[in-house]
Amino acid sequence: MISHTSGAAIFNEDIPSDDWPFEFAKLIIKGGIYDPVGPPPTPEEAKGLELMRGLVRIGQQVSARQAGQPHDEMIAENAEILVVSHVAKYDRAAPPTAVPAQLYTSTQLTSVPVQRQPDAPTTEPTIAEKGIKKKRLISSDVTPAFMLDRRSVERPQSAKVLFSDVASEYLAARRASKSGKNNDIETAESRLNLFVELIGDHPVDTYTATDLQAFIDLIKYWPNNAKHRPAHLSAREIIDSNRDLKNMPLARKTLEEGYLAVVKSALNSGQTTHDYKPIVGAKLKYPDTARPAISAEPLGNAKVQKLFETGVASGLLDNAMLPLLALLTGRRLGLLVHLTGNDIREKFEGVWVAQTAGIVQHNNVWKRVPIKNNASMTFFVLHDFLVEIGFVHWAKSQGDRFLFRELTRLSDPSKSASSYMGRLFEDAEIKEAKGERFHSLRGGFIAEAGEQNIEKRNRQMQVGHEIGDDEHDKYGFRALTENAARVFATMPINSRIDLSVFRGLDFDKLAAAQRTRGRTPKTK
Repeated sequence: MISHTSGAAIFNEDIPSDDWPFEFAKLIIKGGIYDPVGPPPTPEEAKGLELMRGLVRIGQQVSARQAGQPHDEMIAENAEILVVSHVAKYDRAAPPTAVPAQLYTSTQLTSVPVQRQPDAPTTEPTIAEKGIKKKRLISSDVTPAFMLDRRSVERPQSAKVLFSDVASEYLAARRASKSGKNNDIETAESRLNLFVELIGDHPVDTYTATDLQAFIDLIKYWPNNAKHRPAHLSAREIIDSNRDLKNMPLARKTLEEGYLAVVKSALNSGQTTHDYKPIVGAKLKYPDTARPAISAEPLGNAKVQKLFETGVASGLLDNAMLPLLALLTGRRLGLLVHLTGNDIREKFEGVWVAQTAGIVQHNNVWKRVPIKNNASMTFFVLHDFLVEIGFVHWAKSQGDRFLFRELTRLSDPSKSASSYMGRLFEDAEIKEAKGERFHSLRGGFIAEAGEQNIEKRNRQMQVGHEIGDDEHDKYGFRALTENAARVFATMPINSRIDLSVFRGLDFDKLAAAQRTRGRTPKTK
């Protein structure tokens, strides 16, 4: 039989509710139960000891939960059930009296008695008989780790440097490899500081994939347009202000390849210097509000015709010639913008090509041409039509000068060119879908070359793609042979597109024209 006198003492109302498990333990010790020199406990005392140990265990988990400390969620959430069950297990033969059925907590100051009848069955009642709903082991009603405030979560002890130190080293190394001011580095610095503001600056080896997922979960509300990010607000205030998504959020490509990619690069950059393991193989989830990338769509013949006519009519060399170059060479806009006269040469008899040296000198400063990969540095063939209209010979005569000087005088020629080409599409009134853009011209060349059964490996070299879906493709020359080059120089042009608008152009006049705010060019 268990003494209920001791039980009453245990639940004394004079003991603060949040301290009773520890007071309980003190009573046990004071009672001499753990006294090694005392007499061995009787069977009844041993049962009482086990009962009290169980109640202390339950009380500790409840107190830890209230204090926001680590705890056993199953015990803390089901404390009432466990107390009833535990007391019943050690009190089968107790006389009819009340036993505590509910733990004292900071918000529950009274206990609920459970009355036992003398003839009550000795078997423990089932959960169904008690009228209590069984707790499910698996539930969606939990808080994932990535939704916690990662600035203050407990992390392992570490003697490694902070993320801010590694990220600063990463940016410094990038800046050292560039010449002059680089907008990409400025953007990267801004995004890395955003990560630290949202996730915290911790020892670099204590970050996990959970931190990356938490970053994604926060910036899914980050406005896509910078004008919707007031400078006087903190990052979290900006995010909270857009949880209703009244301002367009980041696109999936921007979130993944812009924000997250630079964080991962910086985070992993110091592993050899500071000796820690990088985060690899993490399967991260992206929100459905992150707009997927829209693939370029082909342009119809009538739209290409309208684009060419509008470009020539603008009186600007880039508007007139960049779309035609893209359609006849398949090369990327950023590379075409940075061509100089010295990049043009006659590779084979009657076959003219263009090839960038990778770096160019501008205003007495050498800078890198924005190429996507090493394959972009191979030569590409200029179609015979470009020779016929006089563009190739005019370009060659420019020497070390940029062909598209109106663009290259700007701080970011590639970005500006992309904006101007988008504006040209709007002026031509042909942009009916987001997939109809300048890149569609490059895609049109690739599709046309495929339809004319030009060998895939040759198509890849002409447009600047890396060679090698198959091991055999990696052998041989990494540049077009004379026969292949002649195929591209004479490749039939779509007869449904009238290119006569390009004949008789004055390229010097076009190159001298400057843009104005009203989009009407003026001659220097």
